Amino acid sequence: MATSVDFHLPQNLTIANVQGLHDQLEALVGEQDCDKVTLQAEDVQRADTAGIQLLLAFVHASKERQIAVDWKEPSDKLRAAAKVLGLDQDLGLH
Repeated sequence: MATSVDFHLPQNLTIANVQGLHDQLEALVGEQDCDKVTLQAEDVQRADTAGIQLLLAFVHASKERQIAVDWKEPSDKLRAAAKVLGLDQDLGLH
């Protein structure tokens, strides 16, 4: 039976915490019965290039595994950081 997972992103999506976050997101992609992940991003207050790159890698890996990625209330700060890097469309934040 396929499942949907809600994943809460941290307030600080920065290089200081991407390693731990990477491990958690990698585990989601590795779940055999996961078919949808909803990234809850309303609390994100800071996002740097490393954080956005991690999210992009997650989105791409999810697509490869045919896991849908949806966003729930991405914060304005997250949207702005992705837009500055030109990755808002690739992340599905349009």
